[in-house]
Amino acid sequence: MEPNTKTMLAFQVIPRLREGNNFEVVDRAIAVVQAAGVPFQVGAMETTMQGDLDHLLTIVKAAEQACLDAGAVEVITNIKIHTTTPDATDTFCTYDRGVTPANHMFVGM
Repeated sequence: MEPNTKTMLAFQVIPRLREGNNFEVVDRAIAVVQAAGVPFQVGAMETTMQGDLDHLLTIVKAAEQACLDAGAVEVITNIKIHTTTPDATDTFCTYDRGVTPANHMFVGM
């Protein structure tokens, strides 16, 4: 990655269990993100993180493994990646527009 790039990665895990509660397994994946020490936001459909792409992908792998360790027999993981450079400030897809209390943690970091 170029210096001064900013990467946002959103992911969703969909664990399948033979028995138990899927939400409890998803909570295990979220706990991995919380422990990773990166800026993140948990939403209804996905968790979004900010940081170095390789590090973020490592976190996703660990979150997926946490689902398997919690009893999932399979996990579907959907990933979206958005990388910007300093030159992207005048484009449509910037995170410094439309700031709300819910997404404030990603602005100005």
